[in-house]
Amino acid sequence: NDFGYIDTGTHVSHFSYTLALALGFKNIIMIGQDLAFDEEGNSHSKGFSYGEKYEGGANIDKFKIPAYAGKGEVLTHIAWNDYRIKLEYLFACNEQKAKFYNATEGGARINFTEELSFKECCEKLLTKEKPKFELPKSLTKNRSDKLLVKFKEKIQKDQENAKRFLDDALALKQILENILSKDFILPLEFLEKVYQNIENFNHSLDTDEFIQDGILKAVMYERGLKTSLVYKENIVDNASFITAYIKAYHEWLLYFMEKLEQRINIIIDSFKELP
Repeated sequence: NDFGYIDTGTHVSHFSYTLALALGFKNIIMIGQDLAFDEEGNSHSKGFSYGEKYEGGANIDKFKIPAYAGKGEVLTHIAWNDYRIKLEYLFACNEQKAKFYNATEGGARINFTEELSFKECCEKLLTKEKPKFELPKSLTKNRSDKLLVKFKEKIQKDQENAKRFLDDALALKQILENILSKDFILPLEFLEKVYQNIENFNHSLDTDEFIQDGILKAVMYERGLKTSLVYKENIVDNASFITAYIKAYHEWLLYFMEKLEQRINIIIDSFKELP
């Protein structure tokens, strides 16, 4: 609260636009927001360190959406489309505060922006020299020390919280593995209790500030994806459905534990670097 809040969104560009809004800019120019494959199926420009086809072979749903300037359609995938939708929501909510220009000159059409080339944007907007940005004053030593103490307390709390969730996940994992090791369907009443344990664990995850701070967003998305595939199977028998659900949830739980352990290690390492 001392420094305000900026919506980070789900990708770097979203954060950069909210930062520009927070700084009070009235005209914001976007470049490189293709959010689609080019005509040759490349996901990135030539010279990209991981290769121009970096995301081309990804096992992810692809579909067509309107192209930049309304020139037909382009191929995108679910993640890029999610970025686009969130950007459009951001722009629509802030259209009274700033004007957004899309100077990408290709890729997907992003609504609530004006499509101009970068040259046209410069000619239209860069007509006078702006005053230099005044840097904020540095914090006093006393203020800095107090904030550092608060930060350490927050990091310590996060570490304890993460370990608690890891312990709970490990206990749940052992229960699920015991069930999956059986070569027969267990009684429905027992399976329903296990299902309720999973739901209780989910509720803890969904209502915890640490888990829901955005860093594990992709992991939580994966949970929804894996369990939704079970619902799509339309399994009529309740015991068979819960067993299939447990199998899918167990796969996700292993992934969750791996990422949570990585985060715990990052927290521990960051603590070591603090004065």
